[in-house]
Amino acid sequence: MRLLKHIIKPIATAGICAVVLLTSCNKDFFEIEDPNGIEDEVMWESEGAVGLYLNRAYAMIIPKWPTIGGIHNSSDETNNINADFMYGRLTENSVTDIGTSSGLTANRYADIRRCNTGIEGINSSKTLSQTARNTLKAQFYFLRAYAYFNLVRLYGGVPLVLRAQGQAEDDLQVPRSKTSECVAQIAADCDSAAAYLPAKWTGNDIGRATRAAALAVKAKVLLYWASPQFNIGNDAARWENAYTASKAAYTACVNDGYSLIKNYGDLFVTEDNPEILIVRKYTTTKDLGTNTEQVTRPYSETVSGGGSNQPTWNLVKAYTMSNGLPITDANAGYDPVLFWNNRDPRFKATISYNGDVWPLSGKSGRIQYTYKGVVEESPSTIVTGFYCKRLCNPSISAAQAAYNSNSGGGSGMDWIEMRFAEVILNLAECANETGKLSEAKDMVRLIRQRAGIRQGTYDYGLSIANDMAAMRKLLLNERQIEFAFEGMRYHDLRRTRNLTLITNRESYIPSPISPYVGGTGGTNPDATKIYLDKVYPSGIKPRDTLNLQNPATYSRVLQLTAASLEGSDAISLPDKYYVYPLPNTFTRTPAIQQTNGWSGGTFDPYQ
Repeated sequence: MRLLKHIIKPIATAGICAVVLLTSCNKDFFEIEDPNGIEDEVMWESEGAVGLYLNRAYAMIIPKWPTIGGIHNSSDETNNINADFMYGRLTENSVTDIGTSSGLTANRYADIRRCNTGIEGINSSKTLSQTARNTLKAQFYFLRAYAYFNLVRLYGGVPLVLRAQGQAEDDLQVPRSKTSECVAQIAADCDSAAAYLPAKWTGNDIGRATRAAALAVKAKVLLYWASPQFNIGNDAARWENAYTASKAAYTACVNDGYSLIKNYGDLFVTEDNPEILIVRKYTTTKDLGTNTEQVTRPYSETVSGGGSNQPTWNLVKAYTMSNGLPITDANAGYDPVLFWNNRDPRFKATISYNGDVWPLSGKSGRIQYTYKGVVEESPSTIVTGFYCKRLCNPSISAAQAAYNSNSGGGSGMDWIEMRFAEVILNLAECANETGKLSEAKDMVRLIRQRAGIRQGTYDYGLSIANDMAAMRKLLLNERQIEFAFEGMRYHDLRRTRNLTLITNRESYIPSPISPYVGGTGGTNPDATKIYLDKVYPSGIKPRDTLNLQNPATYSRVLQLTAASLEGSDAISLPDKYYVYPLPNTFTRTPAIQQTNGWSGGTFDPYQ
């Protein structure tokens, strides 16, 4: 067994002995510095030292807030996309999640090596109690599984390294394992983790891996293996395996006290709520802060900037009506002018539209306007005509939402990587694909009941799903709505081989109809115009007198026209995007093959 030396920063040995096993996970554990300069044999005899080493593994492996406009956060739901992905320009060196070189210190195998080192080090310990060994190793197994899962869903099979490689082996010389072998190992690691992880953590340890989380990740990787991305021949046995695992994960969640939070809109603003399975904790400190809310808010409620994560018209149309029926259904009751009325309640929890009452920054009765020329907003920050409410805490001020890497601040909002609703919908999908339509509906019914959709005469809108194909379509749409702005849409479309569903993203910005215009007219207003933002002698702005719930009034004052956000670019998402290539720095190593479909590719990712 090889163990890395000098793996953690210097602290006094006496200090280590005083450290408790699982040091402060709730917030700052993701950034605790490793104690270094301690011989391996000494370190693995101290629960505190091993706990600190484990904390750093969490920090390295649990994902952060998705990169706005990143490849893996690009889809039809938002204004921010990666142009190379969307317009078919990705190359062999575009998707570098695995790393930028074959050196272990410059790729995700540093994360995996840390887990392997932890497992081997704990096994070598002579004094750790069996309980401590089991709990610590279980977490390393979970983190190794998650590190590999995040690689496999992008690249298929990758080099499967299950021992701690030493510094002399920095150049990775391990061939790619079959995707099936990687999936099996991830599932096995999840089983090893689930066997000894607790049902729940308390106090400062909230945020660590639990038994249900491990089983949910196992179910998720088996769902990927069963899905069209990798299951080219639609092997029914894979779906059965995924169903069994998903059922076990669901049962464990229920038994261990996980549940859907009552109010969907509170998911991100209520920390440590019972729906959360995997989370990355944030604070308002400079080292653990996030600027996500600052860049997501409308310009008018920021210190500066804002306007990212704007919902597209495509996403807005995806929301069903309050009876669960899609807006295209003859019985939906959809109003194309007052399109926001009588929608799935998750619509108003997620989407802010022109005329929406959004008490942001604690401003009771505040109305959000998005029409062209509105004074409060910078024209460049109204891209789609909508804003995202889910990632904003309405109770904090614009100043509080601002984050500075030197001084801190920001909302401190935690990133929820996985929650119980996903376990439910994963089970629903597996049930549907294995011929259990009734059970699939039962699962979706749970989600829609929480959302506030009416049962009515259409069974929460589920009456339209009469067969596997119809339910499959409903589930994909349900996931788009339930997980909006959670980084799921892109992955779901790749997993189900539905990238072709991404069509031109559209805006839907209201334009004032003459004589109405946005703005105040400045110092030389046109007397023939009515300026919506101008305070007239009556002391009132014209916009404040408008009843935007009256379709005749709305149509008289504002015109709504969908417009493409793609400009002169054409969306191009080739089939080879379903399995990405390894960067050339990896494939220069003779032992590692490139993925079929990419330059020089000889590796089959479907085995």
